[in-house]
Amino acid sequence: MQTDPWSAIESYLSSIGHVLDPDFEIQELSGGSANHNFLISMDGQKAVLRRPPQGPLPPGSNDVAREYKVLSRLGDAYPLAPKGLLLCKDLSVVGVPFCVSEFREGVCIGRSLPAPLQSKAGVGATLAKTLIEALVSLHRVDVDRVGLSDLGRSDGFLERQIAGWYKRGLRVLAIPRQKLLAEIRDWLTEKLPESRDTCLVHNDFKLDNMLIDPETLEAQGVVDWDMCTLGDPIYELAILLSYWGAKNDDDLLSYQCRMPCEAPGWWERRQVVDHYLHLADRRVSKTDLTFYWTLSQYRAAVVYAQLRTLHADGERPSAISSEQFDAMEPFVDQLLRFTATTLGSAPAWME
Repeated sequence: MQTDPWSAIESYLSSIGHVLDPDFEIQELSGGSANHNFLISMDGQKAVLRRPPQGPLPPGSNDVAREYKVLSRLGDAYPLAPKGLLLCKDLSVVGVPFCVSEFREGVCIGRSLPAPLQSKAGVGATLAKTLIEALVSLHRVDVDRVGLSDLGRSDGFLERQIAGWYKRGLRVLAIPRQKLLAEIRDWLTEKLPESRDTCLVHNDFKLDNMLIDPETLEAQGVVDWDMCTLGDPIYELAILLSYWGAKNDDDLLSYQCRMPCEAPGWWERRQVVDHYLHLADRRVSKTDLTFYWTLSQYRAAVVYAQLRTLHADGERPSAISSEQFDAMEPFVDQLLRFTATTLGSAPAWME
């Protein structure tokens, strides 16, 4: 944040009837590869203030207004969503919009399993099951009942994803990489699945966006809703699979891994697909699943290119290590080349 922004935030909150506790030690929370999250005390209760980084932002990302809209409406329909408390769109306060939401206790689990959890029997299987069941519950939300049917268009979602990630890629990729991206785009456009569902999708659903009770391993909350929209549930599943990780993954998949895949009992990706489809009562062919997987890799290449551009000035959240940042550029190149040369081939984990 800018120099001493908290006095400006305190004044703004006071002007709309809220009190920022001056004696509470504000902390920046871990996690998040772009937005910044701060633990505050407002009106005598812990809360989370969330704001994007300074500077130009990739289109459609870091949208705290969208996040507030979702969290202020989901309510009892999805109890894992923290309640949205307020939105500030006035850029004169700290230079960027921000939102405040309910604080939920719990730990975010990323690439490594926290030491206190390593001794729990079958911890990997329990976490995998918890995550997939939470995803299925989200996809069952009745968007009309919660007033979110206007969050996105129900038609043309995949077409917009293909076109949108290509346009974003043109902003951050050199010309040789743009050509590879165009090859993948053209293949995806030709292979669009005929049958598609639409539901509420988080758009970045993974374990480090979930708060876990370290004693019971039960989910306490799901965070990071700034890209939530109406979309294709199998695409969301494919994005989750790209983050999933497995002990025998190659370098490209290992770099994308954001899960504790060495945890005892951790599921293979095929188990994830089977459990999701069973609970959700959905069907997807191997051909279509290959399409969705390819789309997730196309997206990943652009996401990492965007992150490198966004954080090139040094404003880097704690979730991105120096080693990960330095590896982003060669990773993007390798992922685009591999994806372009294997179009139409099912990934090894699917066999």
